[in-house]
Amino acid sequence: MKKNRVLIILLLVACKVTFITGYDPVIDDTATKMKRDFNMMMLKLAREVQDNDPANQAFTNYQSYYDNLETDLLILRDRSVYTGLKGEIVRKQIKNADSLLTGFMNLHKQGFADRPGDDKRDFRNAVNSALNSISQLQEALKSTGKE
Repeated sequence: MKKNRVLIILLLVACKVTFITGYDPVIDDTATKMKRDFNMMMLKLAREVQDNDPANQAFTNYQSYYDNLETDLLILRDRSVYTGLKGEIVRKQIKNADSLLTGFMNLHKQGFADRPGDDKRDFRNAVNSALNSISQLQEALKSTGKE
């Protein structure tokens, strides 16, 4: 009996569970909204990159989307400050998404050439992956409190 107690205590001490306090419903909802908005914009942009009128895909035609994007990124950055010391992974994911989206916006400012068959899937996949990472972590934190 005494041996079993010692074994249980050793097992409990040996198991390491990392709890982080990074769940934030605003981060979760904002990341989901950003993914939806980005994919809507990409569907439109992909059609316009494939037509024969480069004026359709001009950055200025998407200014409203990018203004909203920058606002959403600001919300994510600001909210991530409140995830506590253990929420560093949340902040890293947000920083990654911020870098990808800001980079994409800068590329769009420079302009894309019209190319039939070019759906900009590589950009879409990279941004979706970054936003999915935020959402998946938030879901895990909400349901279990663990990474």
